[in-house]
Amino acid sequence: MDLHYSPSEIEEKDFSKSLAGYKKSEVNLFLHEVAEQTETLKKQISKLQDKIETQSKELEKVEEQKNLLKRTLVLAEKLKDETLANAKSEAENIIKDAEISSRKKIQKAKDYLSILEHELINLKEKKLQFTSHLKTQLKTMLENLERFEEEKKPDFEKTKSTPKEKTEDKYQPEEDEDNSEQEVNSDSTNNLSEDKKNNLDNADENKF
Repeated sequence: MDLHYSPSEIEEKDFSKSLAGYKKSEVNLFLHEVAEQTETLKKQISKLQDKIETQSKELEKVEEQKNLLKRTLVLAEKLKDETLANAKSEAENIIKDAEISSRKKIQKAKDYLSILEHELINLKEKKLQFTSHLKTQLKTMLENLERFEEEKKPDFEKTKSTPKEKTEDKYQPEEDEDNSEQEVNSDSTNNLSEDKKNNLDNADENKF
């Protein structure tokens, strides 16, 4: 509130004189009291203005802090969303890579199993061929042994065993046939060994 008169102006104020006027001493006293009260009011008003100004500055600081806090919260929320999005994307990539790696390993395992199954079939075939070849060799050896024992017998025993010699002649072509079969089996065994070697090389390359 602005005061139109200062305390000194109030106290020094002069009034015109009249016959029926107020007592000068009482008027002067009243003016002096009004001046003192006015001075007191001016001081209180000045203090209040200073206080208001201080509080306004504090309020401005509070508003700045409030705005800073809002910006911080917005930034934190944005950072949280970005972090969650990045974490989700990274997790999805890890799961995707794991699935791809797992499928590759499963496929490699299937391929290796297929190679082992093929190798097992080859081994079974070689076993059959070896067994057949061994039987043929044993049969040939027995026939040769019988022929050798027959040749060691005296002449009169050879005459008696003529039917047996015919039997040996009967088996002679079979011996030649066995020899041919032996050569074929030998070639097959070599081919199978080559296949086995190739399969094992492929298996080593595909191992995981």
